[in-house]
Amino acid sequence: MLKRLAAAWARLGLSPLTAVVTVAIGFGLKRFYSGAGAMELMWILAPSSWLAKYLGGIDLFYEKGAGFISHTHHIVVGPACAGANFLLICFFMLVFSFSRHFQNKLGWLFCSLLLAFATTIVTNGVRIILAVYLFEQDIYGGYITPEGLHRFVGTAIYYGSLLGVYVVVERFVGSKSRRLAPLFWYLAVTLGIPAVGRAYRANPEHFFAHAAQVVGIGLLLTIVAAFILAPKNIFHRIQ
Repeated sequence: MLKRLAAAWARLGLSPLTAVVTVAIGFGLKRFYSGAGAMELMWILAPSSWLAKYLGGIDLFYEKGAGFISHTHHIVVGPACAGANFLLICFFMLVFSFSRHFQNKLGWLFCSLLLAFATTIVTNGVRIILAVYLFEQDIYGGYITPEGLHRFVGTAIYYGSLLGVYVVVERFVGSKSRRLAPLFWYLAVTLGIPAVGRAYRANPEHFFAHAAQVVGIGLLLTIVAAFILAPKNIFHRIQ
């Protein structure tokens, strides 16, 4: 058992110091944003809202204590829309998946944090734009509700973005990595942490419905990505 664990650790190519620093940053980030308000999260809300404002033409303005509000479109971009969970997922995925390709492990950790932050800002901006567009469509009724569609699209955008940055970095380092890594980290943070902390007890029905949606979307997009990328891999083998 110990030999298997040692072999698995060796494949990660991660130094103990880098692992400790990564987990410490992740824990600190999770602890911070779990109780943070709009003012404390300005560093992530402001650039996301700016992107949505200038790329999507959405009139978002900051209102103290609430976040960024569009009175025209009747939306509020507050702490729940910060995407801090996604930032954490992306950071963990990049560090643990690709550290073995870099000699300077702590340097890659720092780059991973910056890349995760940039990816979060862009993803949040796109999500806000789509949320406004979908909210104004006459498509609701029956099982399709604004809240349900908002959650569905949000999950698809976040996980799709995670897959995208994973493939880009994979191509950059020039080595095929574990394609299930994005799914593992997405499920571990979005479902694993609440499950371990027993946060689902507050509303078990909602949690398990959300879990089913997250797993379903994650598996579907992972399979689609595998099919899209498979022909290219086959082509390279033939060459």
